[in-house]
Amino acid sequence: MRRAQLLKLLLSVVILVITLAVVEYKIGWYSLLTSWQGFSTGTLVLLALLSLSSNALRALRIKISFELPAARYPKMFYLSTNHNLLNNLLPMRTGEVAFPVLIKRYFGIGLMSSSSHLLLYRLLDLMALLSVAGVLAVWQFNPVAAIGLALVTVTGLLLFDRGKRVVVWLLGRFSNPKLVRLAQTFAVLPTRGGHYAAIVLTTYAVWLTKLLAFLGVVMQLSQLTLVQAVTSVAVADLSSILPIHGVAGSGTFEAAFVLAGKFYAIDTTALLKVAVQLHLFLLLMSFVAFGTGWLVDKVFCREEALQAETE
Repeated sequence: MRRAQLLKLLLSVVILVITLAVVEYKIGWYSLLTSWQGFSTGTLVLLALLSLSSNALRALRIKISFELPAARYPKMFYLSTNHNLLNNLLPMRTGEVAFPVLIKRYFGIGLMSSSSHLLLYRLLDLMALLSVAGVLAVWQFNPVAAIGLALVTVTGLLLFDRGKRVVVWLLGRFSNPKLVRLAQTFAVLPTRGGHYAAIVLTTYAVWLTKLLAFLGVVMQLSQLTLVQAVTSVAVADLSSILPIHGVAGSGTFEAAFVLAGKFYAIDTTALLKVAVQLHLFLLLMSFVAFGTGWLVDKVFCREEALQAETE
């Protein structure tokens, strides 16, 4: 391991330890964990199902964008939950590397093709998160402005293909074989027509279910209004792109949530408490989804093996 990587790892561990200590000092872990007793079983099940649905929809997006056979969906679900878990545990989005590696292993899709699709997903994810959170937040104050924001988003989505063509044209002007190949890969990305529309709709479904689950946790555990909760959740989720994290995103996730909430002059301790609880929910559901994906994949693989034996 190189010195820079070692220092970054040590810094991540230090941030985790500091976060654990601050939470214990300001709130107390026992108090934090026992506050979950306020949830009814039905509410917890609903929030868990919403979170799992978000993962299932991510797998569906993979099926749609690569036009893979429906019979392989269990493997896509496992791949998606595996990728999501690594993204939530590793810093600087380094878990993204797992996607092209896993999809090549399970489906034989080239690294450049899968990476270009992943870039498309992330651009659409960013648009979906910002537009959904923005519309929900602005609607409370000015419904007309919220509708205007929605129309701007739709316009941006419709112009996606034109933007892609510009990128392809720029890359094609270079004589570098790798850039030419990259341009060819981008050129065939589904950014128009029904295929693109299906990917966009699935992306919005992913984020609606995820945000509903997160907002359910935040509003159950705090006195935040919908606008305050949406703002804090969106900023906390965006913190995953920061270059420095504690282990599993600790520290930066909570800091982003608290900073967004301070815009509304909310008590820091109250914000920290709900931020940590939301982060625990996110991590727990990442492991639950991964376990579910692994189990579903194993069951279907076993059934396929039994069917092959009987034939």
